[in-house]
Formats: sequence, structure tokens, C-alpha cells
Amino acid sequence: MHTETTFTNEVINLDLLPKYETIQLNRPHPDYWKIICINLLLFFGLLAILVGILLFFVDEMKPNAVWIIPSYLVLLCSFFFLFRVSFKKRGYAIRTHDVIYKSGIIAESTTIVPLNRIQHIELNEGLFSRMYNLGSLQLFTAGGQTGHIHISGIAIDEAKHIRDLLLNKLEQLETSITALNTNE
Repeated sequence: MHTETTFTNEVINLDLLPKYETIQLNRPHPDYWKIICINLLLFFGLLAILVGILLFFVDEMKPNAVWIIPSYLVLLCSFFFLFRVSFKKRGYAIRTHDVIYKSGIIAESTTIVPLNRIQHIELNEGLFSRMYNLGSLQLFTAGGQTGHIHISGIAIDEAKHIRDLLLNKLEQLETSITALNTNE
């Protein structure tokens, strides 16, 4: 038995759509800033050792120390400033039907992934993250690399809770889709 349906393609009033910009986003844990600082200090410490070795052992580099050292300090301060601003701009929200992640300084990026597009969820804890009981969630989607979300700086208990919540929601979606397919 086939019932005929009429195809319609109505215009959507954009003013009636929900505004994701008004959603209160969860920020990374404050201790995550400490992890960022540790990583930056390790990087710039190694860079300082390399620059110091070059300045000490390579005679041709010694006259350039008057601009290499100030450049290094400007670079160091710039990185700390940019990472701090970036840290303050990050946020995420878990909603009934999707996950939102916002980041970026100059080019602000907001990624909204519907739950039914999530294929895999990964919970990661790095060496320094474990020291502060933090973790990161990585959500892999069917949309390819651009749809993936990597949320860092979440308290590990909260990250586990979010992972379990999303896995339960995904299981419910899969169960309802399976039920619909068997009823057809």
C-alpha cells in the first residue's frame, strides 16, 4: 500500500531558529592554563638552550645576540599572550541533540556536531593532565576531519561523565533507529 505525499519546500524563517550564540558555554578548567604554561615553558626552555648553544659555540652568531635575545623574549611574551587569549575564548556545551565547541582568536570557530553524526568518542589523559586530574574528549564524526571536536581541559570526572552520557544518548539513538527500521 503506497500513500502519495506531496513534496513541499517551504522557506524557513531564520529569526525563529535557535541562536547558538546565546548558549552559556562551559570553559576549560582553570588548571588547564597551568598545563599550557608548562608546555610553553618546556618548548621555550629547549629553544633557549638551543639558542644559547648556538650563541656560545658559533662565532658567527655572537654579533647577532643583540637582536636574537630580544626577539626570543618578544616571541615568548607573544606566545603566552596569544595562548592566554585563546584559553579564555574556548568553550563547549552538551545539548540534547548536539555538542558545541568554540575556539579561536582571530578566526573564531564554532563547531556544532549533531549526536547522530558522532561515531567514536575518545577520552585522553596526558602526563601533565593526570597531574591536575584533567582530560580531553575527542569526538570523531562521520563528516570527516572538519567535523571532529577536541575538547581539552575538562576535569577527568566530568569528562568521564560526559563520555558516558554521550555514549548512552548514541545507544538510545541507535536503538530508536533500529526499531524504526524493523517496523517498516
